[in-house]
Amino acid sequence: MEVNTTEEEEEQSLQCWPPAVGLLPCLVFFHGSSEKGQTFYDISECRCHVKNIPGLQGKQIGTCSYGWLVIAGDSISDDCFLLNPISTKKIQLPSLAPDFTWTDCVLSSPPHRPECVVMFLNFGFGILNVKSCKPGDVEWAGQDLELHDEWFDDSDYIYILTCYEHLYFVEFNKSCGITLVDLKVDDSTSPITRSFHSDFPTYLVETCGELLRVHCYILHGQLMDISVYKLDFNERVWIRIKKLKDQAIFIGSSGAQVLACSTEEPRIQGNRIYLTLPEDRSLYVYDLDLCCLEVCLPCPNVKADWIENDWILPLLEDK
Repeated sequence: MEVNTTEEEEEQSLQCWPPAVGLLPCLVFFHGSSEKGQTFYDISECRCHVKNIPGLQGKQIGTCSYGWLVIAGDSISDDCFLLNPISTKKIQLPSLAPDFTWTDCVLSSPPHRPECVVMFLNFGFGILNVKSCKPGDVEWAGQDLELHDEWFDDSDYIYILTCYEHLYFVEFNKSCGITLVDLKVDDSTSPITRSFHSDFPTYLVETCGELLRVHCYILHGQLMDISVYKLDFNERVWIRIKKLKDQAIFIGSSGAQVLACSTEEPRIQGNRIYLTLPEDRSLYVYDLDLCCLEVCLPCPNVKADWIENDWILPLLEDK
């Protein structure tokens, strides 16, 4: 079910957006329960813009794709829906249990297309639990997938890392048929991801036809270093790289949202990784050319009871 806004509400929602909206990701700080609204940070102008999008208040973003957000509710709400943050259009999805857990979220295509599928993925011990639906469905379809060794070229797909850092390939077709495939990548070619008193979160991102693996070294809650690896699909190994082909990568504090953006847009510099961490208002910018890390406080006026932050890429038209 789609909930449409009035023309006056849409006109108001288009006001006060950063000028780079639709071209560059925005860093969004979600305010706490004591205050309404969100703070959007425009990295091209280093400016903050405060907006009030009720559909985002106290909610969790599953993913941002094609200008739409998948809103996964919160710890006390089972509300789940698609939201266009520019037009504020909302498409209701079946409810999710408040204690529902997931590791990845996928919006396969724009919601007006008949092949559009929303999926929540949760990886267990050798099994991938998937909940999927199409816009307009009244309930989620559930599947428990075991491993397979082959895939088909006519399906859409995503890549996921398990809790023990092994790479899998998840393919899905128009009828919501889903298959889990082990790519048999040599795990020894990627760095060790666990150590005492430190943390090594890992993120996957597809850009320019390549699959990248971003490793962050965090010590005592502080980001210390970042390394980037590219998958060699022929040899099934990870290769460390120093260039992003004029791309920039954006990683939110939840880790669920990772975006890549072309630096043909002149307002942003390439070969950089923009990263935020949980319970930290700082923005970390890692320069792969210089192997150096810059830290700034983009929105110092955001109050201490903020919930989290994430990167989103709104689009001016929900085509």
